[in-house]
Amino acid sequence: MISKLATAPSHSAGRRGFTLMEIMAAVTLLAIIFTTVMQIRSGAMAKAAHARSLSVASRLGLALQHRIEAGFVPDLYDGYEGDFSEDGFGDFHYVIGIGDGSQYASGGESEEESVLRRFRQNEEEERDEDAMQPEFTRLFITVRFPSLRNSGEEESYTLESLVDTWAVYQDFELYRALWPDLVGDRLQ
Repeated sequence: MISKLATAPSHSAGRRGFTLMEIMAAVTLLAIIFTTVMQIRSGAMAKAAHARSLSVASRLGLALQHRIEAGFVPDLYDGYEGDFSEDGFGDFHYVIGIGDGSQYASGGESEEESVLRRFRQNEEEERDEDAMQPEFTRLFITVRFPSLRNSGEEESYTLESLVDTWAVYQDFELYRALWPDLVGDRLQ
């Protein structure tokens, strides 16, 4: 008997592997996904860096405010400027505005705020020199720092608060008049 030793493989048994088109489609899909993920990651990193800069500006401004409240910033005046290089942040600069009529108040004020500031400034100019000063003074601390979004530009953060008038003007007579029971031995 004659037997069939070898038979040719049948084409209908199914194919093995992927075609070139299927591989190209998979690689293209992976490239699109990878590009999208990298763009999202880059945006998140930029937002995190910006948030860090705002946080640092906020903390530095608040620390400066506390030094002013404690009376540790002598010769303070409207427009007082400096930087935070002693704190390790030399690229963060500040300018201080004192009083409602300050030209160094928060930058984006409305027309109503501008009118109110001019009115209060006129009131202050008309006030008698011997009259008692108010207990609190409005203080604006604007911290400027390099922008991470636009190279070569600066961004700013403004802290606005009410601070004891005696601390702003270093008026220890006012301090004694306001709080006669709290006058310590070391008060200048």
